[in-house]
Amino acid sequence: MDKFLLKIDFDTYFLFFLFFPILGFSQSIQNTLESKNQQIQVFDTVQQSQVLVLGTHHFDESVLKPENQSSLRKLNRLLAAYKPTKVVVEWVPQDFELTNSNYQKFLKDTNIIKDRYNEVFQIGFQLAKIMEHDSIYLFDDKTEYIGSLKDFTFEGFAEYAETNDKGFYDKYATEINEKFTFNQQLFKNQDLAVEILLRNSPRAQKFNAERMHSYEVRAGIQKEWIGPDWLGRWYRRNVRMAANVLKMNKPNDRILIIVGDNHKWTLDQLFEDMPDFRLISSWDFLIQNWEKY
Repeated sequence: MDKFLLKIDFDTYFLFFLFFPILGFSQSIQNTLESKNQQIQVFDTVQQSQVLVLGTHHFDESVLKPENQSSLRKLNRLLAAYKPTKVVVEWVPQDFELTNSNYQKFLKDTNIIKDRYNEVFQIGFQLAKIMEHDSIYLFDDKTEYIGSLKDFTFEGFAEYAETNDKGFYDKYATEINEKFTFNQQLFKNQDLAVEILLRNSPRAQKFNAERMHSYEVRAGIQKEWIGPDWLGRWYRRNVRMAANVLKMNKPNDRILIIVGDNHKWTLDQLFEDMPDFRLISSWDFLIQNWEKY
């Protein structure tokens, strides 16, 4: 028995000293790499403007109901607490003069938007007025359909996918429809301001991102590439939108963007990677200030 225990102790002793140099070496390498990693230079000394992306659904006439108008007034007070220096809306820059002509009319007579339910008017115009801004800014881009997407229609896409990739492109179709329907009903059952807040949540944005990468992108792989090109066109549009914001940016700006909520995850990602901006979480900001307004 003593010999057996002695053998175990010797084996443990031998293994410890056999592998101790390796363990010590690995720790040394880890420390060295961490030290070198901290020396890698990034754009952390660039002067940054702040940008907050508010994702909304596209409004319909129901937004004009008194209870929804009351809810929007709360939301706009919340957004005003961000103290934006620019309010940016999802219209193309080519419409800047026409939009701002209407905005100037609105400043003189707020009744001109009483029947206009678009979020540009109901949030953008209202918020810019609260902030006493002279102008509204526009950043959308009607990105062209080129290559495999020339003359693109969703009907044509569906026909192509059904013919060429049945069983693959629609692998998650049922799940997408079920989750999308559930989420939309959840949103619609809320007060309007709460609905918009929920649409900005990390989980809502995760679903939007996953949905965009689980259906169309699966059609035409290694053939016409129509699905991946469709998603590429989506990215291209959002890159251009972010670039439009970059173009209008001035030192110390606090930019607030009002955009369809499916754009938010993409734009957040882009602004996070642009050294000119510090991304402010719309979800965190609204949650933190909710009770104050």
